[in-house]
Amino acid sequence: MQGEKLVASAVALEIVSSVVKLPPLPAAGMRLLAMARQPVAQIDLSAFAGLVETDPGLLSRVLQLANSPYYSSVHKIVGLRKAIIRIGLDEAINSVCLYFFQKMLPKIPPVEGFSVKDCWAHSWACAVAARRLGHPNLKMDVLPGELYIAGLLHGIGKLILAIHDPRDFSHCVRKARDHKRLLHEVEMDVFGTTDGLVASIIMENWGLPDSICTPVGFYTNPPAAPKAFQEMAGLIQLAWCISGLSGIGASGDGCLMEIHDPWILNQDGCSLNDAKTRQEVIQEIVLTLEKKSESVTGVAPKAESFPGVISSPACKQSSAGAGLSPGKRKGLLGKIAGLFRK
Repeated sequence: MQGEKLVASAVALEIVSSVVKLPPLPAAGMRLLAMARQPVAQIDLSAFAGLVETDPGLLSRVLQLANSPYYSSVHKIVGLRKAIIRIGLDEAINSVCLYFFQKMLPKIPPVEGFSVKDCWAHSWACAVAARRLGHPNLKMDVLPGELYIAGLLHGIGKLILAIHDPRDFSHCVRKARDHKRLLHEVEMDVFGTTDGLVASIIMENWGLPDSICTPVGFYTNPPAAPKAFQEMAGLIQLAWCISGLSGIGASGDGCLMEIHDPWILNQDGCSLNDAKTRQEVIQEIVLTLEKKSESVTGVAPKAESFPGVISSPACKQSSAGAGLSPGKRKGLLGKIAGLFRK
């Protein structure tokens, strides 16, 4: 991993000094992230509302979500505080974080086989899954808000590579698709490092804390992370796996990780080692994503984004990850349950 980190540092240095500049994280972004990392009971609603009101785009985003099909009622909401009350403070902050980072990056050139909108939708799904995995009832020693941010930003390195080197990144996406491989494995062949490691270094330059940067850097290989961050990296890996299963958006991967394979599920003492608990939590997450996705991201679930489920390190075809048709909730639950009987 030391070699991969050195290469990532070199790539990140080249990116930050290139002609296409990545902007620094604005002060408003740091304030927003500080709020998002806290337990929702500790967040000052007035401070959040004041932050949103300074940016017409953020204000429009909250109002749009409050009046979306998922949250909307008979009466249209035009006031920010009423909108926050309707959708909930935590949901409002999460949605604003998604919008903020989407708008922060410079224009991303077209990459064949890779959709920026789908990538953000997949990252949102990972963030929602990660936050649920950090719920106190699962007894994880992590902050759900930090898990959400790490899940949301776990894929930002793909977008950064697409901005910096669209030709080679396009080659990675095409090779992952054609050979049914995970994208980060192909990136190792082409770049000598992964998008997660590159992203973690860029995020450090933005001033984000280690508790977010390090799990993003190691989510594809949690045991290689410093011990203090292995659990969080493992939870992000599991959330990434679940978001793939959900069929929300697409990450550029040519296949999916088998639901039993995430590192954290094989660690002693993990509450998710219990198959019944794991099945119930994953069903809950996937159904939540299915219901909210289109209203929050503009992307509906689509299982056809992926050719099947894999078991690392080599891909294998499986019907378990295919055919999760949007809206067919009973079938969805049955397919998830089937994964745990294998």
